[in-house]
Amino acid sequence: MRFEDLAGRRVVIWGAGREGRAALTELAERGVDATIAVTGTSEVPADLVGVAVAGEDAVTRLTQAQVVVKSPGVPHTDPVFGRLAELGVSVTSLTDLWLNANADRVIAVTGTKGKSTTSALIHHLLNGVGTSAVLVGNGGTPVSAGDRSGSAVAVAEVSSYQAADLSASPRLAVVTSLFPEHLPWHGGYDAYVADKLNLVAHRPDVVVVPDLTGEIARLVRSRVTEPTRVICPATIGIEVTDTTVVWDRVGAVAEHELPLRGRHNLVNLALALTAAASWTGADPGDRTRLLDQARTFPALAHRLERVPSADSRAWVDDSLATAPEAVVAALETYGSERVVLIAGGADRGLSFAPLIDYLAGRPTPVTVLAIGPAGARLAAEAAGRVDGLQVVAGFAAAVAAIHADPSGSDVVLLSPGAPSFDEFASYEERSAAFRAAASGA
Repeated sequence: MRFEDLAGRRVVIWGAGREGRAALTELAERGVDATIAVTGTSEVPADLVGVAVAGEDAVTRLTQAQVVVKSPGVPHTDPVFGRLAELGVSVTSLTDLWLNANADRVIAVTGTKGKSTTSALIHHLLNGVGTSAVLVGNGGTPVSAGDRSGSAVAVAEVSSYQAADLSASPRLAVVTSLFPEHLPWHGGYDAYVADKLNLVAHRPDVVVVPDLTGEIARLVRSRVTEPTRVICPATIGIEVTDTTVVWDRVGAVAEHELPLRGRHNLVNLALALTAAASWTGADPGDRTRLLDQARTFPALAHRLERVPSADSRAWVDDSLATAPEAVVAALETYGSERVVLIAGGADRGLSFAPLIDYLAGRPTPVTVLAIGPAGARLAAEAAGRVDGLQVVAGFAAAVAAIHADPSGSDVVLLSPGAPSFDEFASYEERSAAFRAAASGA
């Protein structure tokens, strides 16, 4: 749906979070009157009194709308969403409206993990070689808050929540990874994959995937049509080893030259280089500049981020690792070191099999301090297969155990494989607690 399609219609914005508020501002600037509907509570946020309704009034307003601009946090499994479909109410989103207006200048990145790092890398690479770019989307900046002139490349991180409601694709898309995540929101893994890959279903020019023979490429090809091209790093001569990204006839960059740790992040870099080179049509000289620019990339917070500590161990914040597969990637980064791992939190029912299999076969032992409902289930499912796994009462108890045995590990890793909501309001709050523990506060 396009912004101009909203003219003269009853428009309701569903949700009062960051994107809902950004939608209200954007529509007002375009002369579209809209009301915010807040479901799941009877309270209207204090700063939205007069422009928002809540509770049953919100449901009524939604069902009477002609167009609903849905916030990404509202799941398709919500009963009200089903009612809107039955009533024939058109549902769109700020991301969809914006993408329909800007697709030709958009590089969009999605994936279960790696999308934030890959988006930030593409943004950094493009600006470093003289192509003006802005970073928007799921990382925190609403898509409508980027460059208003329309002259800069918009590098958009797109979550599965945002991709699900799209009716347009970007000019170039990147898919970093796919494994189970956010399943209750989507209603199952197949629905999650379908929602995620809706990003590439509307004729993008190019889709970048990790390789052309794996499951991601197969799934992407099942969603795209001609003339969309599906490419990978190897298409332009990029190879990833365990320690290095090698670009044929261009050069190489090693892991120790980067603030990124782990082979999975080298894959993210390879995807970013491929996207940037494809966008710019980089000649050999530009390719060298892109590779050089990779060495100046600043590390992202909460993604294998080493934080200041009061002892000689490496304290590593990977709080954004909320799926078991992401924990495996983090542990592989420290494959030869003695790790004490804080794992667990709120339980979404994701399979711990990949993590248990990895821990059971890892030569260098890991001490796992399992917390929260997810940690309790991890311990129960790993019983008899994984040594060194302890269930502790919570985050504070895990920290106390770590401080009590300072010589028992080389690396203290917070890579929970689960959301934070059993003890913390957000992953940032969990990270702040970890940082305080590392400093001895």
